[in-house]
Amino acid sequence: MVKTCGIRVGPRRFEIVVLDGTPKKHRITAFRTGEFPPGGENPMEDAVKVLEQAVKELDVPTDSVGVAIDSGLAAYRTLKLPVLEDSKIEEILKFEVESQLPQWSIDDVVVDFLTLDKTETESNLLVTAVPKAALQREIDLCARAGAEPQEAELEATAMVNAAVAADICHVDDAQLLVHIGEVSTAVVVMDGGKVRSMRAIRIGALAHDAGAAASAGAEAGAESGGEGGERPAAPVLSPDELQRRLELSVARIRRELGRTLSAARSANPITAIYVCGWELPNLVGQQIQDVPVYELDVFEEDSGQPAQGAAPLVVAYGVALRQLGGGPLRASLRREELRFSGTMERLEMPMAIAVLLMVTWLAIVNIFERERLRRAETDVHTWLKSARNFLIANPKEGLVGNLTKPWPELQSYVERASDLQVQETPADALREIESRLKTRIADLNSKLGLSGEVTQPQSALEALTRVTCLMHDMSDRIGRVAIRKVMADMQPGRGSEGETVRVTLDLSFYNDSSTAATLAYETFKAELEAQPWVRSVTPEATKEFPADQGAGIYTDGFAIVCDLAKVQRKTEGS
Repeated sequence: MVKTCGIRVGPRRFEIVVLDGTPKKHRITAFRTGEFPPGGENPMEDAVKVLEQAVKELDVPTDSVGVAIDSGLAAYRTLKLPVLEDSKIEEILKFEVESQLPQWSIDDVVVDFLTLDKTETESNLLVTAVPKAALQREIDLCARAGAEPQEAELEATAMVNAAVAADICHVDDAQLLVHIGEVSTAVVVMDGGKVRSMRAIRIGALAHDAGAAASAGAEAGAESGGEGGERPAAPVLSPDELQRRLELSVARIRRELGRTLSAARSANPITAIYVCGWELPNLVGQQIQDVPVYELDVFEEDSGQPAQGAAPLVVAYGVALRQLGGGPLRASLRREELRFSGTMERLEMPMAIAVLLMVTWLAIVNIFERERLRRAETDVHTWLKSARNFLIANPKEGLVGNLTKPWPELQSYVERASDLQVQETPADALREIESRLKTRIADLNSKLGLSGEVTQPQSALEALTRVTCLMHDMSDRIGRVAIRKVMADMQPGRGSEGETVRVTLDLSFYNDSSTAATLAYETFKAELEAQPWVRSVTPEATKEFPADQGAGIYTDGFAIVCDLAKVQRKTEGS
């Protein structure tokens, strides 16, 4: 099961809720409400000690912590943009809302948004802006206490997530959700199960306390760049004066809630007001403009919540529920430079394990690769010794290799390389031996005239053989042919024309008639002209045989010019 923790940090009090389970089925395993000590020389250190003790006692799961901060720290604006994609809204949001926040520099605030509704052409947004200094102060408080939050949000959004998960907000009615804090009250108008508007009333449960008011003023000074770390102690007031001020604070809260009811523009009538946070008299169980006020009870029966006084835990519960993946709102104040603060600390352990596994894998690969390299070096050295035995063997012992008379330079290099007495590696030594052998072979071929620089003349015998072989292959088509005289001469090239072989024949074609013999002659001539190695055919006039010598024709001086350079010869291996 997954465990998460939600923390609400206010000016004077904190609440912690630890959940275990899933978004739909979970249980509260631990909870705590506590107060920060007022005044003191170092209020931040005092607050850290109190929160740290609570975190240790509750065994908070520090890998999944969320925090909700005072809604009174934020400014709320509505904005319409002709953009529908959230990624585009993220890019232009600060530029669009800057003119609506004259009290702050836009670079000093974190801006978040909720999409209220969309049309085909525009998005209606609820924008919240929180000073970075105030947000950082609450995050640092939790981090120093040992529970750094992975995400931060306002009390209002955490309250909405808790109420929606408890099935309090329906699609056919509207409600007013109220969280009463120390110095401010968060109010959310829900209509049809969705947020319609959100605001913060600058009145809280401790507004009657002069010390709380002074603390709020000090915190506001810190937000604007002044020194607001110390909280002056509250002056001593009589019980009657405290009661009078408390009643005055409740009356002001009721009046502001009545104004919210009057100004609400909801599609469904507001049927109830649900209140959580600090418990004030004359509020729950009463009516405001005929709308009943109830306590916001979001806890299932026997789910681990306290039997009484569960209202202060609603916001912390909503934060923990959001960490489990529940709730419809995904508010994110830990964005920009604050979004990734503490990321490395949260990733140290998994990154360390990943690096350790990677180093182990690399070490194993290195061992195998070194073994392969050692074997390869041994094989190459063996190959080098084999090359020595093949080439020169051991002349000192009378053993002769394939080079019966190796030249001294090669013999010396091969001997030194096989004994690893050269600067080159065994593989480079083999390449050097091959290079020297190829150079020597090229020199010998050049001396013997086999380098290709001196070519042999074309063969008259080959040309004559090709002509007669072609005549033999065509015997079934041209009948019996008699060769009466043969001459074949090689003719040297002139100008751009290469050398050729001229074959001259005296031929007699025997057949059933002179017409058939003439057809055989033309067929033979056409076949010769189709050969790629025949440059030209120069026929002479044909004559018929005398009547007493049978049927046929004969010709003298039938000349064929052959270019044997165009003969397609078969190479070795083809």
